[in-house]
Amino acid sequence: MKKESNYGSEVASKWTDILNQFLANKTYPVVHPIGKETFSLYAVFPTGIFEYALDIDKATTLIKEKNIKPIKVSPSNIIEAVDQGNINKDLNRIKPNHKNPVMVLQSCYLTNNKPYCINGNHRIFEAYQNKDKQIEIYVFKDLDFVPFFYDVLSKATYFLEIDYYNVVKDKRYLLHGENSMFANEFE
Repeated sequence: MKKESNYGSEVASKWTDILNQFLANKTYPVVHPIGKETFSLYAVFPTGIFEYALDIDKATTLIKEKNIKPIKVSPSNIIEAVDQGNINKDLNRIKPNHKNPVMVLQSCYLTNNKPYCINGNHRIFEAYQNKDKQIEIYVFKDLDFVPFFYDVLSKATYFLEIDYYNVVKDKRYLLHGENSMFANEFE
């Protein structure tokens, strides 16, 4: 027997409208602007790979505006957040750029609730190699990093993923009402 959900039908209908009205004419993959620091986080879905574009400069501005405080962690406890593919082992090719702080995302949907470094991979790696006792990092959880999605398609795909999870699991994770949905963020 097929289980049906009025909530699921409403969510699907709303996302169909959003796709047809707002997102159909968006360019993908997004073009990264010259002169801004950005980061691409890739998520694997059954239908393919999606690039979430994050604006690191905007994240730094958000940190300053909201007076967000860093946490201090042992590099050995955060080294797992570093994607080894993002580490340049040739020291002559590394161009230090410390205008933005060390930032880590931790999301149920994008990182399987594991920390993932979006800025400062080399600083974490060096602190780990130097056996430093602590390093300051900024950690952004599930909705904290939404303001620095770089494009509307990244934001929409992230919210669609959360709404999908809420329908399939019959949960209302990160929502404030029984019939609320992240699709409403696009009204």
